[in-house]
Amino acid sequence: MERRWSRWILWLVFLLVVVGTALVVIPRAEGAGTDLFSSGDYAGALAAFEKELGETTGPAQAPVLNNIGTCYMALGKPDLAAGSYQKAVDLDPGYGRGWINLGVSQEKLGRPEEALTSYGRVSASGNKELTAEANVKKGTLLAGIGRYDEAIAAFEAAEGDAKGQVAVDMYTGIGGAKFMKNDITAAEMAFLNAIEADPSGAAMAYTNLGVIRIAQNRYAEAKSAFKTAISNDPQGKTKAAQYLKKLQGMGVVR
Repeated sequence: MERRWSRWILWLVFLLVVVGTALVVIPRAEGAGTDLFSSGDYAGALAAFEKELGETTGPAQAPVLNNIGTCYMALGKPDLAAGSYQKAVDLDPGYGRGWINLGVSQEKLGRPEEALTSYGRVSASGNKELTAEANVKKGTLLAGIGRYDEAIAAFEAAEGDAKGQVAVDMYTGIGGAKFMKNDITAAEMAFLNAIEADPSGAAMAYTNLGVIRIAQNRYAEAKSAFKTAISNDPQGKTKAAQYLKKLQGMGVVR
């Protein structure tokens, strides 16, 4: 690997393991609150869900509190979101989505150990797909703080039950952690697995694969990987366009 690329690759992989930790998925539900949230009116959605909360009692309030928390997250208030999510899981300790979202809000508040505990509580829900999602978030968090062996174990615990984008994130996370442990072959295979799971959702895997191809002096393949990442990443979260420009600046591809 050329020395001039090593620092860039290191930064790129760390980008990989933190992307997406601020996202909270609002459960699909009928009603004005969900419609308002989908349209981007988070304050309006919050008011609608608070009204709905007053019309429900007991454990049935848990998903409503979850939605209130999600509105607070969208409004940039993770402290209030965490409070709502905590109330949701207190009412229904088996509410897996609430535990996941509580963990996400705790990450945003800089409380990683609490977040890890919250992700660990999801398995009690008995929902395998939610548990896989929680394990992927747990792995992402662990990788982000340099605990790569634990991260790999968490990601691998999700295999078999992770579906769709969660499977993509799982393999991409394995690739990032393996790369940080200098296992380039395993990292490459994991990124390829992410792409196979869902090419359209694997922009980060394509980007990181492109970086590996540069390290292997396979520049044309790196260019192709970056271009595919760009086409699948309209918001530019992977910065693949910048990396393609750097590659072209090396004079090794047109």
